Amino acid sequence: MAGIQKTVEKGIRYLKKRGIRKTLRKTALHVDRKRLERAYIRRMMPTAEQLAAQRAEGMPEEVCFSVIVPLYNTPMALLRETLDSVAGQSYGNWELCLADGSDDAHGDVGEYCRERAAAEHRIRYRKLPQNEGISGNSNAALEMARGDYIALFDHDDLLRADALYEMAKAIGETGADFLYSDEMIFESPKVTRVLGIRFKQDFAPEDLWTNNFICHLTVFRRDLLEVTGGFRGDFDGSQDHDLVLRLTAAAKQIRHIPQVLYFWRSVPGSVAADIHMKEYAIDAGRRAVEAFLRSRGRGEIRVESTEAFPTMYRLRIPVAGEPSVRVIIWPGSGAESGLSELRAGTRWKNIRWQVLAPGAQSRNEAFRRAAEAAEEDYLVFLDEVPEALNPDWIREMLQWAQEEEIGAVGAKIRLAGGTDLRHAGIVLGLGPEGVAGRAYFDMEDDGVGFFGQLAVARNVTAVTDGWMIRREKYRTAGGFDPEYGDALFDIDLCLRLKETGYRNMWVPEALLSGGEAKEFALDVGKEYASYARDSARFRQKWAEVLKAGDSCYNPNLSLKHEDWRIDGEKL
Repeated sequence: MAGIQKTVEKGIRYLKKRGIRKTLRKTALHVDRKRLERAYIRRMMPTAEQLAAQRAEGMPEEVCFSVIVPLYNTPMALLRETLDSVAGQSYGNWELCLADGSDDAHGDVGEYCRERAAAEHRIRYRKLPQNEGISGNSNAALEMARGDYIALFDHDDLLRADALYEMAKAIGETGADFLYSDEMIFESPKVTRVLGIRFKQDFAPEDLWTNNFICHLTVFRRDLLEVTGGFRGDFDGSQDHDLVLRLTAAAKQIRHIPQVLYFWRSVPGSVAADIHMKEYAIDAGRRAVEAFLRSRGRGEIRVESTEAFPTMYRLRIPVAGEPSVRVIIWPGSGAESGLSELRAGTRWKNIRWQVLAPGAQSRNEAFRRAAEAAEEDYLVFLDEVPEALNPDWIREMLQWAQEEEIGAVGAKIRLAGGTDLRHAGIVLGLGPEGVAGRAYFDMEDDGVGFFGQLAVARNVTAVTDGWMIRREKYRTAGGFDPEYGDALFDIDLCLRLKETGYRNMWVPEALLSGGEAKEFALDVGKEYASYARDSARFRQKWAEVLKAGDSCYNPNLSLKHEDWRIDGEKL
């Protein structure tokens, strides 16, 4: 009852703040999201016939998986389910390595594991002289491993029955030495009681700096441990994040499998239930990221917990020197008075402000000419004169744009006079036109987005409306394509930056405000008369990229909606 009352009180506060229309929209989205989650779970579970076919199928290259499980006072009912989910795998070339640090009061854990090991030669059990903590127990299990690949598995979670089959299949197809899957958090004891499904992006290094989005299921070649070492006890609570940072830095090929292969059990006192239950994990995660950055010669970077999620981090990267910036603005109404306020509200001083005079030229041509004439170190492109909600918005983008491997860096832009979003990164293929859409467009900024996306800087495929790039990188990528008119030329450049080897970013701390929802669209550039011609060029030029899908957006998610809901048409 307390939980229901808390939900009702939260709903009333939201209604008073946002009004009936927004409240109904939010409620409808929640109901639809839960409906789609239930439908997805039903569809994605393999049938008995599918599992039988997988068991009969031979892999081109058989690999052996060592499933690593550190045990500590594991409840017997959960332990049985955990071991059963490994024993029932449709792919048979595995070994289960159990390292048991349980105390004397939980001798039934060892007794049960010995029984299972006696009946199944692929199960290996070791009773530890004493509990060595999560890292120590995990390392003891690693010492037992003889397989080609390691699979990390918590002692009370569940694997989908074909999890190892899908991993083996991906290894055979790609030769990847590090793999991870999507995951589902469920409320114990019912796996069908879904708390959330984490549909992940393909590997994004900077995303891993700000949060351990990889989490479960993680599989990697055993010989990577020779380079990275195993778990480190100093980071107990976030030991997986620490290890994954090192493993992915050493891996030659990383593969994301966009399927839920792992079921993360939420029980009272677990991290899945409430990270605040394990405060030590918060500090351990922050220190793990700092240690990793120090190992890469970046000890000057400070790592802080965000207000939204204590195990999601804000990085403070010192800006080298005082680089010059040219801010190039496509004028809107009241440009001159707005510019005066923007200049006064911007703390960075080494700036040249330039409001364009469009005349007969397109946005593309005007921006392109200004960029080609610029001599400043960095360029900022704005689609109007915004209000600066953070006086350090320039610095917040600079700290990422100065990074050697980062191309375009986008700002967080709210619609004027409120907290609804205009820009939170771009998703390829999103929107009615299926070209490129604004993520979270016209949605409230009160929340944190899908698994905290709006709370941290993150890798995105493209940005628009308000963004920064180092002038040298702009020219290296070839600048704006003159064949475009008013639309999509900035998204086109972002894709060429990716082709060149750069990654693009979106930064929530670079906070601006401006524009009305009616002035923009979910489809980027649709408000311009040249959109039909520009989108046709974009589709032709980037046909293969559009077909492959946005690497920063999961293929299980809808391209018709901006809110990260499951694609119901695929169910």
